[in-house]
Amino acid sequence: MMPNLEMQVNKTNAGIYTVTYGRKEAPLDVQAAAFAANHLDIISPAQLGFLRAKEGKGTFNPYSRTVADVFYDDRDGTQVVIAPDGAISRSGQVSIADLVDAHRHGKEYVIPKDQRDLVYAMVDEMINKGIAVIANPGQTYVNTSDLVQVELTSNLFSDKSLGINAQDYANWLQSQGREAISFFMDGKDYSQAQKSPYLNKLRVYGPGVDFVVVGNGRVLGNNFGAFGVRFEKTAEGGAKN
Repeated sequence: MMPNLEMQVNKTNAGIYTVTYGRKEAPLDVQAAAFAANHLDIISPAQLGFLRAKEGKGTFNPYSRTVADVFYDDRDGTQVVIAPDGAISRSGQVSIADLVDAHRHGKEYVIPKDQRDLVYAMVDEMINKGIAVIANPGQTYVNTSDLVQVELTSNLFSDKSLGINAQDYANWLQSQGREAISFFMDGKDYSQAQKSPYLNKLRVYGPGVDFVVVGNGRVLGNNFGAFGVRFEKTAEGGAKN
């Protein structure tokens, strides 16, 4: 049966951008296909933080899956590597459909053996260039007052290509009375027990549940929500909401 790719597409103004967006409740692979059919990309953590801060209507407050990859690197003891732009899953070395299928069967998506050297090399290059960032296993708290100073949150919620600075999200979180955000990744014992490198995706919660960022759990085959977006610059002086 063909998946339902229909979705409502809207536009809103945020800062100097007109943003075309849609939201879909579906497994990750169906969401990605629906967004692509409407010339949208799965939202990044930086874009989601920016839109929460700038859009002003609360449209982007709900939970969303994001494009960001979470790679559990099994070399020299497992470390958690986050690629904010989803470079691993965009590279063609990973099948989103296979990732979703693994989660539907209650399993982690293990990188195939014939792809591991390429993925390892990609991860090392991204870390060396500051594109990817290393996260702590288990639970981590970051004070919103430190969001820009902490490498993890600064990388996740900034996007130089769009002029997005993590400070915008930090200011907005503080305006919501939030003193900290929490990160949840697989614990070291669990990830080491897998004995293979595996991939997950980063999800960002918001008002209504809590301000948490999650890279664990096998839920990408479930009907959870995500935003798809397209940013278009409108004017140097910005557009009014």
